Amino acid sequence: MEAVETSVMKKRILVHATRLFVARGYHGISMREIAEACGVSKAGLYYHFKDKEDLLVEILSENLAQLSQAVQACDAAGSSARERITCVTRAIFAQAPEQRAIIRLASQEMSELNPEVRQRFGELYHEQFIGRIEALLADGIARGELRPMNVSQGTWIYLGMMYPFFNAVSGSDRTDEVIQLVLGLFFDGAAMNKGS
Repeated sequence: MEAVETSVMKKRILVHATRLFVARGYHGISMREIAEACGVSKAGLYYHFKDKEDLLVEILSENLAQLSQAVQACDAAGSSARERITCVTRAIFAQAPEQRAIIRLASQEMSELNPEVRQRFGELYHEQFIGRIEALLADGIARGELRPMNVSQGTWIYLGMMYPFFNAVSGSDRTDEVIQLVLGLFFDGAAMNKGS
């Protein structure tokens, strides 16, 4: 029973801390404020996380695991590169806005982590997310579905197109429109097709 209560409390802390980190950034909150938001003492908070960096890394790691699972599922579900990238895009936008905002949080707050932690997380981020998108693009190139490109640059351009929507403000009423625009621009460009 105690293990269940500990797990529930840890999840509660992660939910409240995520909201605070997304809204105010790493330096914008204190462990005291996080403890107050969760309804626990600072000692209770430190029982679960050794410091604010540990808490941020846990939030980023949980989000990374979800992104990794989504990319894996899309890789297995689609046949063409376009279908798989479309699936990844939809999976990202299917996340609650606060969850999507963790992607932005990671890029903005990574410099706050100590160098060893930053390097380890960066390697994990590449292995579980960025590298898998690169592999999807590389596979599409190898199959002749996509034009030859630097897959690393292609991946960052693809993610960069979505980056403005990685925030905690929901644009849910226009999400499908945004997804179609991102995918259309990424795969087909913005120029009018003169041949149609």
